[in-house]
Amino acid sequence: MKTITRLHFLKLLLAGCAFAPGLATLGRGLDQLRGERVGWARLKTPSAFWKRHSGSDPVLMQFFRRETTLNIDPTWYVADVENLTELCRFPLLFSQGVDLVQSDSGHTNVAEHIRRGGFLLIDACCNPQITGDYDDFLRRQIAFLRVAVPEAQVVVLSPAHEIYRCYFEIPEGRPPHTFYQNVYDPQKAAHGLYGLMVGRRLAGVISLSGLQCGWDKMSAPPGHDVACMRMLVNIYIYAMMQAS
Repeated sequence: MKTITRLHFLKLLLAGCAFAPGLATLGRGLDQLRGERVGWARLKTPSAFWKRHSGSDPVLMQFFRRETTLNIDPTWYVADVENLTELCRFPLLFSQGVDLVQSDSGHTNVAEHIRRGGFLLIDACCNPQITGDYDDFLRRQIAFLRVAVPEAQVVVLSPAHEIYRCYFEIPEGRPPHTFYQNVYDPQKAAHGLYGLMVGRRLAGVISLSGLQCGWDKMSAPPGHDVACMRMLVNIYIYAMMQAS
């Protein structure tokens, strides 16, 4: 697959994506209007859990294809943090966490992907045995990014941010992330989404939501899986709709 820049992806998105009611002036496209196929990739890091829940990634891909006309490949791909060429094949990289990336080359590659217009989505698994303390998880991701991309800032995204309504309307501007095994988690509920800002561009999101656990249908209230996938669609589309 050739390298896909964010600008190129934007052209594909405009050509092939059916926008939600909030962008309804473009109308709902037909399946034959799908653009060039794009892929979904997980960032391979030294973490033992970098591909946790990946078996259900095709569920998310099918949701994309059902709810939009984005021609996303149903297969998930690997983007090794040590291989910049692999990283640059994908406009968005999904990660379980970047804090365990220790090598200079890994730091450089993540930074270069972002500087070329790429987007990094970090999502903490909702299992406390995997993530541990969520506040500490957040601190570790921020510490890595401050070193790798010193020109960037991590900020709290307001509930009024367009990422919560650019495709689906996310209730109250809050990510759907407050349950684990059907138990409400107030520690996670205190967090929204965190944005990695490079100048005025949103270059990444840190989520404590366990969105991946949602589309893997972990124990949660009915409809939680759909809510998590809707949030992911919004993140994906918003990431690609920004000006270069």
